[in-house]
Amino acid sequence: MAELKGALIDIFAHDGTPDRESMVAELARRGFGELSARVAKAITTVSVWGAGQEAGADDVLMTWRQLIALHRQWHSLIKELKDAEQALGRDTTEANYSWLRDVKARLSVLDGTEAVIEGFGSSSGRTVGTV
Repeated sequence: MAELKGALIDIFAHDGTPDRESMVAELARRGFGELSARVAKAITTVSVWGAGQEAGADDVLMTWRQLIALHRQWHSLIKELKDAEQALGRDTTEANYSWLRDVKARLSVLDGTEAVIEGFGSSSGRTVGTV
């Protein structure tokens, strides 16, 4: 992924802002075709509108920031879940059981969270390339 990131930075630094087709072709030429396709498939869902072709530049940036925040929160909760399970295993108190339930509830809420920001996306009227 670090190499893909470097390639993307290099492409933008030397080629300006290429269109999608040019970017995909250049990534493939550099040996990142399969990896970039996997990344595109992983992030392009109906619920993550900021990864769609119709999203404006500001919308894409805002969506990525939200996705990164959700990713960090998810990993933090997974660590806390392990800690809560270990604490309950060592000491079966009501406090430890409540902690475990609380973490599981927060994970459940986060699991359904998508990168949806009201007022943006294709319905915002912004066009591709709007900054």
